[in-house]
Amino acid sequence: MTRRRTLRLGEGARCNVLVKNLRPSREIKERILNPVPRQRVTDLIVTRRAIMTRRRATFEAIFFTSATFPNLELFAARKFTIVDAEGHPDRVWTTILQADGTEATPADPEAEQEIDPSIFNARDSLEDIARVRAEGFEVDDDNEALPENRPALDAPPIEVSDDGLLRGQEWGWDGLDQRVLKGGGYEDPSFKNGWSPVNKTYVEIFVRFLPFAWLQNTLLPKTSASLEAEKGHPLTLGELMRYIGIRLLMATVSGWTTDEFWDYSGLQRPQEDGPCPYNFRTFMTLTRFKTITTRLHFTSEQPPAYRDKFWQIREMVREWNSNMKEFIAGWVLCLDESMSIWLNRWTCPGWIFCPRKPHPFGNEYHTACCGMSGIMFAMELVEGRDAPPERQVPNAEHGKTTGLLMRMLTTYYYTGKYVVLDSGFCVLKAILKLREVGVFACALIKKRQSWPIGVPGDAMQRRFDRPEVNVGDVEAISGTQDGMPYFLWGMKEPDYVMRMMATGGPLGARDTCKWAKRKWREGDRDMSMEFQYTAPYDWHFRYRHAVDDHNNLRHATPSLEESWTTKRWECRVFAFILAVSEVNAFLALRYFVFGGGNIEGCPTLSVFRRRLAWQLINNHWLCQEVQAADPESPISPIHKLVAAPQHARKWSGGTWICDANQRYQQYFCSNKCKKRTRTYCVCDPGRWLCSDCVPNHVLHAEREE
Repeated sequence: MTRRRTLRLGEGARCNVLVKNLRPSREIKERILNPVPRQRVTDLIVTRRAIMTRRRATFEAIFFTSATFPNLELFAARKFTIVDAEGHPDRVWTTILQADGTEATPADPEAEQEIDPSIFNARDSLEDIARVRAEGFEVDDDNEALPENRPALDAPPIEVSDDGLLRGQEWGWDGLDQRVLKGGGYEDPSFKNGWSPVNKTYVEIFVRFLPFAWLQNTLLPKTSASLEAEKGHPLTLGELMRYIGIRLLMATVSGWTTDEFWDYSGLQRPQEDGPCPYNFRTFMTLTRFKTITTRLHFTSEQPPAYRDKFWQIREMVREWNSNMKEFIAGWVLCLDESMSIWLNRWTCPGWIFCPRKPHPFGNEYHTACCGMSGIMFAMELVEGRDAPPERQVPNAEHGKTTGLLMRMLTTYYYTGKYVVLDSGFCVLKAILKLREVGVFACALIKKRQSWPIGVPGDAMQRRFDRPEVNVGDVEAISGTQDGMPYFLWGMKEPDYVMRMMATGGPLGARDTCKWAKRKWREGDRDMSMEFQYTAPYDWHFRYRHAVDDHNNLRHATPSLEESWTTKRWECRVFAFILAVSEVNAFLALRYFVFGGGNIEGCPTLSVFRRRLAWQLINNHWLCQEVQAADPESPISPIHKLVAAPQHARKWSGGTWICDANQRYQQYFCSNKCKKRTRTYCVCDPGRWLCSDCVPNHVLHAEREE
């Protein structure tokens, strides 16, 4: 067979380079607004080469001219350059250009600046926040006043009564729970059409929380078409679900690279000795796994006419939110922020520093969870400075915070739900707007440079400074704005007043409200007080951690996002969606099947992930595809006969014990057919199985299922 000669690089050669690897990036982005994945510039003509220094690295750069970019010299690293046609034979470069003794080309003035690695140690302090801002990065600071709480320069003076209240406000509460009066109840979470996680497999629960229609109609055909374009095998639904299962199984251990999961040398070693004992060659080759990863496509939409750095993931996030409308949250909801970790500012649109989060760098999502089950049902990516101004955002006319709350809670308009909000959503106008659409909210009040508009914070402090007020006592201010009633709650703590604004809920204590005890010191005396929380404070402390608890489960090591190392930001968003869906499935199992508590029998998240991963690897879609291709085949992907590794003696503790004397040691078949074998079925490595007993084994397993 004649092997094709590799095309050589030289002046006049015609080449192609991926758009993302071509420089100068600023001019390229101005002419190619929204490049599709793996888009290439194919009309590059080589003019010269030189040594270039960039990001403290020295490399050989190839310079081009292009009809697509007239009057602009382009360049790319030699390793990213693919030759389509050679130039003149006399101008072929037969050697690699060396840096020694060569005049280096000045560094690209538009080169991306390198981030000081120590910046990622920044936390929630004024010095760290100022330092990150000095680098030119966006910061979501919890101490800054919200835009809607900054009074306008031309605003009229605020009228204040003798006791410090604003016009339309008075001390006291009328004793009426506005939420109950409008039909609000205390319903449990559920699903539409009567669906329930009870008696469902882990895969069935997991798929319920995935945007499965988008997975089938967009991700699968688009990725498959990309694979076929490169003369690869088309991707099937069963193989895609197996790919996701392998991703989840890789996230059950930490410390291994992707290649090590396929590093099989005939000896399976324990996890603590490495490499990982799972050999995925049985299910998918490493080349196929990596090819699928590079070819993943997440949208069927065409790029917009304006620059939009988020266009490739908008459909994915929108379809996830749409799918979660099948879940009906309980009577109480929680809104907060979630972080998706990404440490490269230059490849991450919407990159932000959120100092109050345990993982402060990356993409920030506004997220909403059911307070009772913890299941996340809505998300919105914070786009920040990278948000395209041409894009119309629903409810933007109401203001930043108000519009966000309206979008996040659209599904629950006129349901009487109660929403627990932290101080990041403390805008009186926003909770009143929710009240107009039948959603009642209670937000923690925090002084950010000044008190929020409508909150007489200093007057509340004076009220609680009276000597007759004890720790645990509560006071209320009733007010009306545009005909809509609202309340300001206050509770005396030993050293401060905890304030909240609300549009519904009782200020009195209910039977289910918790009791609290406070200890403090006054002068040389130790003081203590025991009291029962009133409903707004009990609900706040009980449900405010719903989003944080969801985040903690998702970030717990090992995590899916941690194990999926990628340079494609779109893959990071997909990993975030998968991780959120997995935690949702786990919480649904815990709440609906095991009663919501960590009772005996409820698996941990790591155990749940491992079981789910194996069910996805041995999924029924693959069984159907194999049977459709070969109806006579009795073996499905769940049941596959494979040979044990060399010197294998037995399967124990999730790994093979390989200390047998013979390299290909054989054992009696476990079905007592008196035949000797060294093969086993992948569904049960602990039992030796010969080829003659496979049909009966499969039939027996299917009857048990």
